[in-house]
Order: sequence, then C-alpha cells, then structure tokens
Amino acid sequence: MRQRRRMAMATTMAMGVGSGTVHVRAGGGMEAGSAGGRRGRGWVGCAGRTCRSAVGRAGVRKQAAAHARCTYEEVKVETLKGVALHDITPQVRGLVERLGVRQGTVTVLSRHTTTAVVINEMEGRLVDDTRQYLLRLAPPGFPYLHNDLHVRSGPPDWPGGDEAWRAQEPENAHSHLLSMLLGNSESVPVVDGQLALGTWQSLILVELDGPRTRTVGVQVVGHDD
Repeated sequence: MRQRRRMAMATTMAMGVGSGTVHVRAGGGMEAGSAGGRRGRGWVGCAGRTCRSAVGRAGVRKQAAAHARCTYEEVKVETLKGVALHDITPQVRGLVERLGVRQGTVTVLSRHTTTAVVINEMEGRLVDDTRQYLLRLAPPGFPYLHNDLHVRSGPPDWPGGDEAWRAQEPENAHSHLLSMLLGNSESVPVVDGQLALGTWQSLILVELDGPRTRTVGVQVVGHDD
C-alpha cells in the first residue's frame, strides 16, 4: 500500500500539478503551481482548442469566446494599364485597426489568375525596374500556346458561342505565367495591433493584365488583447 502511494505521489509530481492550482496561459498553454510557491511551466496536453484537462479546456473555450476574431473581407482596386504595382498596405492596415485585433495574422489573397501579391518596397524607380524586368522575363509578344484563341473553346453557355467569346478574350499568357512565378498570397503577423512589416516593406498588388477592377481577399485571425 505504501509503495502504491509513493508511486502515485511521484506521478503527480512528475506532471507538475501537485496540490497547487492549474493556470491557463494566454496561448492555450498551462502553468502548474504548488502550494509551496514553486511553479513549473509547460504545455499540458493542449493542442489548439483541444485540451485533456477539464480546467484547461474550459479556460481556453472561455478565452476564445471572449477575444477571438476571424474576419474575411474583400478590397476592390482599380488598376492601371499593363503591368502595374498598387500599394494596398493602407487598406489592410485599416481593416486590422477597425477590427481591433492586437495579436494575430493577416492573410492577403489575389483572387485572379493574372495578378499577384508580393511584399517589397514601393519606391518609384524600383517600381519601373520591376515592370520592365517582368516584361523582359515573359514578353507579351512571345508565341504562347494559350494565346492561340482560334483553337480554344469558350464556356459552353457563353452568349453568342465560341466566336463571341474569342472576340473579347485577351491574349495574356504572359500575365498568367508571371502570376504563377510571383505568387498569389502573403501572410503578415499582427503584433500589438500593428502589421509587422519592415521599414521599407509594403503589401503590393501586382496587376499583370490591366486595366481592370480587381478584388483582393483579406482575412484577419487573432485576438484583441
């Protein structure tokens, strides 16, 4: 019997709980404190919203209900002709501030196959360098197969059939290729209510086949304290 009691006490001490109080930490972790004032820190079986401790599970759920934020909105951008760079940092920053998110992540998504989203510097001469470089990298006049509209078919329900579709379809294979090379999304940490961008960094929507009305998806996930 004594040996069983010793084993139980050793197991309890190894778990870091002892006879003290279990405290839920802000990130979903837990602190285990003892009556003697010693406190051990560590994660106790928590993963996201799932926690094996009933106390931890209740605390995490209560905190999530009180402070969690997950919002998706779309920003419209009127773009310029051809290849053009548009600074969308003010719109994204404004959304974060309006939602009151203090700690979290914002994800910015280009919702088109001929635009891209990047993080870089919006300096005028660098913007011109970027435009010229991209057009040299994927020249619009190259004989791309995607531009052979005479052998392509439009959507089956297009008004007027294939000929009407071909009449309005742009020859923009270079724009698609550049979009795939540059990428379509970026994620930025939100720290103390601010985008954690570097001094010279901006969130940039890269138009590759303008002018058009474009839509950028912005999702903010985090909490307000």
